[in-house]
Amino acid sequence: MHLLVALWTWLGPAQQFVSAVALAMLTAFCLWLFRAKVQLIWGTTSSNYHDFKLSEDGGKISVVTEKFYIQNTGRKAATDIEVVFSAAPTSYNLWSPRDHNRKFLENGNFVVHVPSLAPKELLIVDMIDLNPNAPRLLAVNCPDNLSWRVEFAPIRQFGFWVNSLIAYFMLAGLIGTIYLGLQLAFGA
Repeated sequence: MHLLVALWTWLGPAQQFVSAVALAMLTAFCLWLFRAKVQLIWGTTSSNYHDFKLSEDGGKISVVTEKFYIQNTGRKAATDIEVVFSAAPTSYNLWSPRDHNRKFLENGNFVVHVPSLAPKELLIVDMIDLNPNAPRLLAVNCPDNLSWRVEFAPIRQFGFWVNSLIAYFMLAGLIGTIYLGLQLAFGA
């Protein structure tokens, strides 16, 4: 601490300049840190496998269904999103309905190209395949940012009052923990 005071005193005539530069750097860092950016997450909740025998003399038909979720959790719109599958599904549907392009890559992968995804928007890809080896979602590519695979879980949504009560208990627990720590550190 004495070293910092001695250094600040030594800078005497340049203190205002150093303070201005430090404030400008801190402001630039805060603006960079809290800027609007794209944050893409993707995953799946579950897949369903069904085996049907349509007629007594016919063979079995296997049907696989799966929902893939892609969400932009950022505050900036994502552009040129590519959803890459290991193979083309028998049928797929995008929700919410939107214009999109599809193409096959040389290695056999199937790509669905979506022009944009708004901030906080969720895109659901419903897939139905008549093959027991259903296509897998390999990656979600976007030139604006890297995407992350996360585990989506279908959970019950609670109302405002239940969420408020949970937030209150979390905040009260945090404040109680800090108070207990201060009591243990400095005594009564």
